Amino acid sequence: MGVKEEVYEQILEILKDAKFPINTMDELIAALPEGLDTTCRIGDVEVTAREAQSLVTEKDFPLKDAKHVADLMVERAGL
Repeated sequence: MGVKEEVYEQILEILKDAKFPINTMDELIAALPEGLDTTCRIGDVEVTAREAQSLVTEKDFPLKDAKHVADLMVERAGL
């Protein structure tokens, strides 16, 4: 599995219990298991939600499901 696929799968797992649609950044942060400290790990690289939050803008809301979030994050991260 490549980095893109691994990140994608981790985002789906992180948001598996989230209630959608998510309408604001505050709702998105609240949906994360550890809030802004929620972390994706790929090998030796770790990225927290705090570091990745700039990839989502107010124009992106509402977020309809975890796949929508994963698509957005992977695309904006350039993976």
